Amino acid sequence: MRISYILNRLHHFVATLRLPMYRIRHNTFGKDNFITEHVLLHGCHFGNYNYVGNYSILNNVIVGNYNSIAPHCIIGGEEHAYWDYSMSDRLSKLNINSRKTTIGHDVWIGAGSFIRQGVTIGNGAVVGAHSVVLKDVPPYTIVVGSPANIIKKRFPENMINILQNDNYYNMSQVEAKKYLQDFQCKYPIQSHEGR
Repeated sequence: MRISYILNRLHHFVATLRLPMYRIRHNTFGKDNFITEHVLLHGCHFGNYNYVGNYSILNNVIVGNYNSIAPHCIIGGEEHAYWDYSMSDRLSKLNINSRKTTIGHDVWIGAGSFIRQGVTIGNGAVVGAHSVVLKDVPPYTIVVGSPANIIKKRFPENMINILQNDNYYNMSQVEAKKYLQDFQCKYPIQSHEGR
């Protein structure tokens, strides 16, 4: 148990050594973000306690707190001007690359997902693996598919309102864990393992 903890901390330390290189590409970071290997970031702002999996690409993205972005995701990025005579960056000035994409707090983005530039993913949302998200995703909503469609809300609307108003995702890790444990005691939910 102790060896796995040490290896985990060592892996985390090595990941923090990459952050100065990401800053060169106009990125900013809050506390304790874990950016794995082979990730391309440009013009992104990260809050606290986020994870980005291997081989993901994020362009011009605002990332909140406590988000989990799986490997091989593409978020943001240029859209080529198919209505112009040329779509090449070298020949056309009409390509669109200035829209910010926003990922709220405590969002899970599944492996291989694509999220179009300018889209907002609400707090607590889930984007299923290999989904293509072309429009905004409401808070605490699960979307899947290509194009991504809403399959359900994670919780009833009254619970979503409570979670949104309590802002646990702006707390430190210790405070947020305590808050969620107390919340679970007050509003118990059934386990959904295996579903």
